[in-house]
Amino acid sequence: MELLSQHTVLSQSGILTMSTPTIALFFASLSLGFFVFDRLRQKYGTKYPPYAPGGMWTHTRLRMSSRSLPYGFLDIATELQTRVFQLCLPTFPRRTLTAVGETSTFRAILTDPQTKKPARIYGFFRKIYSDTPTIFTMNGPEWHAKRKSVAPAFASKHVRKMTNVALRMTEAWIHDTLQTEDDSFDVGSEMVGIVLSALSETAFEYSMSADERDVFGQELKLAMIEFVTKTPVIPFRNMFGWFIPERRRAVVAAKKLKALVFKIMDSYKNKGPSNDSTLIQLIMESEAFPTEDEKAAQLLEFLVAGHDTTAYSIAFILIELARNPQEQTMLRESLREMSPVNWTSSECLQRVVKEGMRLHPVGRSMRVAGNDVTTSRNELVPKGSLCIGHFLLLFRNPDIFEEPNSFLPSRWENPSREMLAAYNPFSLGKQNCVGQSLARAETFGIVARICSEFELTVECDGHVDFCLTVKPVGARLRARRVVR
Repeated sequence: MELLSQHTVLSQSGILTMSTPTIALFFASLSLGFFVFDRLRQKYGTKYPPYAPGGMWTHTRLRMSSRSLPYGFLDIATELQTRVFQLCLPTFPRRTLTAVGETSTFRAILTDPQTKKPARIYGFFRKIYSDTPTIFTMNGPEWHAKRKSVAPAFASKHVRKMTNVALRMTEAWIHDTLQTEDDSFDVGSEMVGIVLSALSETAFEYSMSADERDVFGQELKLAMIEFVTKTPVIPFRNMFGWFIPERRRAVVAAKKLKALVFKIMDSYKNKGPSNDSTLIQLIMESEAFPTEDEKAAQLLEFLVAGHDTTAYSIAFILIELARNPQEQTMLRESLREMSPVNWTSSECLQRVVKEGMRLHPVGRSMRVAGNDVTTSRNELVPKGSLCIGHFLLLFRNPDIFEEPNSFLPSRWENPSREMLAAYNPFSLGKQNCVGQSLARAETFGIVARICSEFELTVECDGHVDFCLTVKPVGARLRARRVVR
């Protein structure tokens, strides 16, 4: 992986100007201290997961150049021949930071009732939500009360309604965008538009305009880069934020996002609820969200989390089908043998979606281990360890998935027990994804609708980017209507 130079990273990140020798001495001193600490640990006979190659500065640069971070983890796992390893980052007080891509260890950590989200790490997300606690960033009884209050919004009747709206918007998109074979489309941005519009109309009872969608996407990107990518690694940005133009712009972006949500809230108050137990109704009327700021922060969080993971998963699946015309033809024939109302029961569709999400998982889980966990190599992940579970490490494990980097839906015809145990794209445990039923339904519905009628081909592969979610950027597809 190509890493940025020290001078470039520090300058772009807003750290006060320091000479290269001073920077090198700073990280060398920290590395030496951590080295001594780990040697002392070894004296007591405990075996820990190995460190990734390179020292603290190398690992810090890996984290800072996070656009390709999950794939960098794959390279480290291949070099070390293990799916569990440590990163040496400048954390105070000293904590074990462990990448976990081994199924048994991953499951043990996430299903442990004592395991929690790292409050400090997830606290950086709150900067986007005006420093207000949200379900995604919390633990404990207050988290449980908030999550319980919104769970009815994802009951089957609401999922069906939201999926139907997403399909209606897919039909409108097909009519407006796929009129001619001469035009190509950016599959990532188009799927984001469909899913975001459907989520806004159903869960928030608000019709978001194209301009509002554009503003939302642009401002969210600026806020994410600053508060989620840069600030956790460079604490100076918190202390000297007003001296950094990018930081000041990110604060403005967060305010614009909040203003949009308050506009949605005002629209709801003026019209009143049109359906029972929609997400916005539950949040606006629940005692679990007593203040207007808490309501706004939670609505914004669902708006952020509820659209891009689903949209980018759909985009990756369509890209893989376009790259594999034989698989695409098999799927189309399977769907055409069935009534559209029964498409979700297509085993071919189920295998395609599962394989697309295995090959291109868009998310990750970060947890603080609730208890000591021992890996398959008899290495200790101590209680209190900060654990990063990039699903890519799990889903592309060559010991479990043959040809892990290939798109092979047929592998799911008779999956092994190990494959089923490793595949958990919506995480595990009590803090798994609350909206996974909706994500699955929309993914199945939109993929089936497009592929039942159109043959997709790749015009431009684009590239993969990572900022909170893994996403395809600049990937363009062509669609040709296939006559029966």
